[in-house]
Amino acid sequence: MQVFSTVANYQAYRDTLFPSTSIGFVPTMGALHPGHLSLIEKAREMSDKVVVSIFVNPLQFNENSDFVKYPKPLDRDIHMLCQYDTDVLFLPTNDEMYPPGKDLSIKVDLSAYTEVLEGKFRPGHFDGVITVVHRLLKIIQPDFLFMGLKDFQQQTIIRHLIESCSISTQLQTVETVREEDGLAMSSRNVRIDTSLRPEANKLYETLMLARELRKKFLPGEVKQRCLEKLAASPFEVEYFEIVSANNLQPVTDWKPSGETVACVAAWLNDVRLIDNMML
Repeated sequence: MQVFSTVANYQAYRDTLFPSTSIGFVPTMGALHPGHLSLIEKAREMSDKVVVSIFVNPLQFNENSDFVKYPKPLDRDIHMLCQYDTDVLFLPTNDEMYPPGKDLSIKVDLSAYTEVLEGKFRPGHFDGVITVVHRLLKIIQPDFLFMGLKDFQQQTIIRHLIESCSISTQLQTVETVREEDGLAMSSRNVRIDTSLRPEANKLYETLMLARELRKKFLPGEVKQRCLEKLAASPFEVEYFEIVSANNLQPVTDWKPSGETVACVAAWLNDVRLIDNMML
């Protein structure tokens, strides 16, 4: 595996590849887990070269304490990437990603997608996500971008970003990887108090309940019953919403809405978890 820490060195490598060489790109913030590895596996299936980035993006953290606490096991991550036959690791510094004085503004309005769900509780978060993904796509120039469906809102926003900016990269989404009890894989899971870990799958159980209740009730009733289930758990819920998979707006009926997705965010003690499920 080749490791590049500067844009210039990566792009020099990029220039050595044949024009027909396809690149699959997996952007990460490190602390890799099986969910990330499933993205790398999919990238390997579809691409000639697999590029993974590790960059803990300060712009998408609402609290500096969260940024400081974010796990950074770099040696472990590199070992895992080598085991999965990753071709390139892009490991930039903050100054490489955000050169002082460089205009990285993006002239598209994605507020309809960024100000709902997560956006209500993490103002500015998706501005940071959009900035870093747009910057990485310009640097890496991949044919395929691989993202997990666990961050459903994020991949929806990036899909609209790619379309709005006429970027040639194709977004490929990969199903959420879960623990045996249903808990969605996340870098934050290692911070869950061991005494609370048996309760952590309540988000998954509630999403499964929503899928079952969909057969009998309208979205509003499904949402209310799911909130009641979570109220009986140790979780403190920020939101539980049933929205259109396309525009992330709440739905009031099933038939006119097309594909729908239940999205949830909740705190388990001091760890914030998110999850979702197509209904």
